[in-house]
Amino acid sequence: MLNAISVLLHGGNQDGYRRAARSMGRQGFESASRFEWMGGVLDAWGNPSQRSVENFAVRTSSGVACCVGPLWYRGRFGNPALDLLLVELGGVGRIDEMELRGNFALFLRTHDHCLLMNDVLGLVRLYASPDVFFYSTSWLATCAYAGGVALDEVAAAEYVLLGASHSDRTVARGVTTLPVARAFDLIQRKPQARLPMGIWDEARIPLSLEAAVDEICSHLQTVCREITMAFPGRTRAALSGGFDSRLIVAGLLACGSRPELFVYGQSTSDDVAIARTVAESAGLPIKVIDKSQLNRPVSRPDIERLVNNALFFDGLPNDGIYDAGADEQTRLEQNAGGCIALNGGGGEIFRNFFHLPDRPMHAADIVRTFYRGFDPKIFRRPDGLASWYHHLVASIVASLGLESLAAGRTLRRAEVELVYPLFRCHHWMSVNNSVAIRHGYYATPLVDLNMVRLAWQLPIAQKNAGKLESHLVARLDPAIARQLSAYGFRFSDGPDWRAHFSEWAHCARPVFARPFINSARRRLRGLGVAPDMSAHCRSLLPGEWQLDPVLDLARLPDNFAFARALAVEVAWRKLVA
Repeated sequence: MLNAISVLLHGGNQDGYRRAARSMGRQGFESASRFEWMGGVLDAWGNPSQRSVENFAVRTSSGVACCVGPLWYRGRFGNPALDLLLVELGGVGRIDEMELRGNFALFLRTHDHCLLMNDVLGLVRLYASPDVFFYSTSWLATCAYAGGVALDEVAAAEYVLLGASHSDRTVARGVTTLPVARAFDLIQRKPQARLPMGIWDEARIPLSLEAAVDEICSHLQTVCREITMAFPGRTRAALSGGFDSRLIVAGLLACGSRPELFVYGQSTSDDVAIARTVAESAGLPIKVIDKSQLNRPVSRPDIERLVNNALFFDGLPNDGIYDAGADEQTRLEQNAGGCIALNGGGGEIFRNFFHLPDRPMHAADIVRTFYRGFDPKIFRRPDGLASWYHHLVASIVASLGLESLAAGRTLRRAEVELVYPLFRCHHWMSVNNSVAIRHGYYATPLVDLNMVRLAWQLPIAQKNAGKLESHLVARLDPAIARQLSAYGFRFSDGPDWRAHFSEWAHCARPVFARPFINSARRRLRGLGVAPDMSAHCRSLLPGEWQLDPVLDLARLPDNFAFARALAVEVAWRKLVA
C-alpha cells in the first residue's frame, strides 16, 4: 500500500526535492509510483512491510487519484472510491464531504482541478514548505526540502508541553500544516475551503436522548459495516476499561464483525482485567501487550535507537522518542497482513471533554482549564506565558472560523463542544493518526463530519458523566455493556451517583483556579522528570539543547514532556538542521 506522498510544483527547488527524497528513503520508504502533470510531480512512497497490500492509485479518463490511508466514498472503499471521486470532481466540480470517510491524505487531478487534501477534520497531517512549492505527509521530508530550518519557539513549546503544536505552525519555522476543513488548491497555490457556511448551525438537533442514540448508532453501524466489508477478517481493535474502545467493539459486533482485540498494560492491571472480561463476554480472544516487558531487555535507548525512533515516527510523536523499541514493534504487529487497526480516539465528542459548566465560555477559559498543566516558571522568555495564552486563544478561535468576529467574544456552549474535534483532535490526534498510516491501515471511526454534526449541539446534561456514551454501548451490544467499566459502573446501568458527583465537582471548579489546582495536584503526586532519564539523555547529547533558551526543562511536568524535548533535539542535531 501507499504510505506517504510528496508533491513538487513547477518552479520549486530541485535540490530541495532531492533532499526530501533522500529523507523519505532514510525513513524507510521506497518509491512506489510517480505522476507528472503540467503543474508539477507527485511521488508516492510505500512501506516495505506493506508491499503485498494493494496501492490506492488510479488513472482514468477522468483524471488521476492517489491516496494514503483508508478512504470510503459513498460506501465504496479504496480504488472504486477514487474512481467515483474523480468522476464527480471532474463532472460537477465538487465532492460530497458528508459521504467522504476515513483517515487519509488524497491527491486528485482532473482537467480543471488539482487538489491535495485530507479528511475534512484534518486528522491526518499534510505539510507545506515555506516557499509553498513542496507538500508532503512527512514533516521530516518537508524540513529536508526547506533545508536548514530554524526552530519555531512558540510551536516547539506547545509540542513539548501539550504533545503537539496547536496551530497551523510547526516546530520548524515556516513549515505549516493544512488548516482544518481546507484543501491545498495546487493550481491556485492556496488553501481552499471545503465546507459551506452554516454547516454546523444547520445540523438538526435530535429531540430527545433516545432519538440521539438512534441516529448516532445508525451512523456508527454504517461506518462499522463499511469497515467490515473492506477488511473481512482483518480488523483489529484496542480495548480498555473506558468508554471509547468499548463503543468501537460494540459497533463492530452489531455489524457481525469478530475483531481481533488487544489491550495495553501489565497483566495484573485493572484495565487489563476489565478488557479480558469484556472480551470473554463477547466470545472473543484478547492479546495483552505489556510494553514495559518488551522494552525490558534494553531499558535505556542509545542514540542510534533514538534516531531510529525519530525516523519511524516522523520526528515528533505525541509521546516523544524515549522508547527502546516496543512502540515500533507493536505498531507493526497491528498492521501485519494488511489488517486495519481501529482506535477509539475522538469518542470524547459524546462527553463533556473539558469538564466545563453549561454556560457560554471564552476561549481563554478553555486554555486555563485544559492547557495549563505545568509550572508557569517553565518559560525563560519574559513574555513566554502571555504569548502562550494569546497564541492558543487565537488558534482556538481560528479553528472555529470566528477570526472576523469581535475580539473577546464569548463562545456559545455548543461552540465550546466544537473546540474538541476542530481544535484538539485536529492538532493533537492528527499526529498519532499520521504516524499510524505510515505503517499500515489505521482509523479512528468515532469522529467524522457526520458524527460531529450529530453530537455538538446535544445538551451537556446528556453528555455529562458518560450518560450518552453508556446508552450508545448498551444499544449496540447489551452483553458487553453489562460488564464493569474503569469508572466503577456498568454501561448498561449508566453512570451512578458517584460518577455524576465527580462530574459536578469537576465542572464546579472555578476556571481561574484550575491552573492552581493542576499545580497542587502535580506537587502532591510528585510528578516531574526522572533525574536518571534527564542525565542519560543529556550525556547522549551534551551541550545546550535547542529548547534550553525557551523552556526550563528541569521544570517539565513529566517524562513524556522531556521525551518530546529530546525528540526536538534529536531532530535538529541529526535530521533537519
